[in-house]
Amino acid sequence: MRTRFTSIFIILALSVISVWGAQDGRIRILGIGNSFTKNATHYLPAIISSNPDIEADVAVAGIGGSSLALHVGLAEAHEADPEAGKRYEYLYNTELRANEVALKEILQSERWDFVTIQQHSQKSYKPKTYRPHAKQLVDYVKQYAPTAQIVIHETWSHSIDSYRFTKKGLAPEDMYERLHAAYAEIAAELSISVIPVGTAFELAKATPMWDYPPTNVDTDLLSFPKDRDNLPDMSRSLHKNFFWKPAKKPGGYRVVNDGYHANANGEYLGGLVWYRFFFGADPREVSYKPDGMSVEQAISLREIAFEVIPTKTD
Repeated sequence: MRTRFTSIFIILALSVISVWGAQDGRIRILGIGNSFTKNATHYLPAIISSNPDIEADVAVAGIGGSSLALHVGLAEAHEADPEAGKRYEYLYNTELRANEVALKEILQSERWDFVTIQQHSQKSYKPKTYRPHAKQLVDYVKQYAPTAQIVIHETWSHSIDSYRFTKKGLAPEDMYERLHAAYAEIAAELSISVIPVGTAFELAKATPMWDYPPTNVDTDLLSFPKDRDNLPDMSRSLHKNFFWKPAKKPGGYRVVNDGYHANANGEYLGGLVWYRFFFGADPREVSYKPDGMSVEQAISLREIAFEVIPTKTD
């Protein structure tokens, strides 16, 4: 495991970004993406707030299920018609600032220090889906946020309980290897750095605490409310796997298997990696942890966030 990631660590260690250059001392980060961007930044403002030496704001320009191609298409539509392309949810430190707005409007709303982009998870392991859209989106960001440094957010592989593995045979480790290579390839082409969240997930899954086994529970046999508390044990998972969702039948619920999005564990790990990446601060010293997370779990995830980017910026 160590050998597999050695070259990754060296590259990432040289890519940690020092941000202490904002004019007013406050760093402003905008993530362009979808629910995975929201996952990775969900706990980031709270993590930042636990460090009195850092002042920063974290925003998301998001559309659920959006790909690089969709962002570019909406940008082009808005350029042709100022009333078109207004499909973004604009979150600022996890609070909704605006809805149904254009990306251009968000880019021009602040003097961003950093802007992140990412590919849709289900396309992330297919290199051809990045071109030409990644470069087009980077060029668009440069046009309307010319002082921002652009980076790319590496998303993560799915859960071993995901239908893409159980029904289509795409193993999570294979998905990771392919998406990691795709992100690295496009980042090299565009001369931008990678936020290695997907790599952090993979490192975590290689540890006993986060080695989540495939469920042996037949969720089709579960009924609500009798089995409300009988869902598979997900304490070792980084993914939002099984949960109850209202069914079409009035008053009924059914078990849904997500398998892609991060749960609180994965969101915390993602936030710690972003924190380490942008500020060079030591995630092992973070005092904040989400409610319901054990101290041992929090310590483990902080260690992993440090391990994936082991060298501070001087």
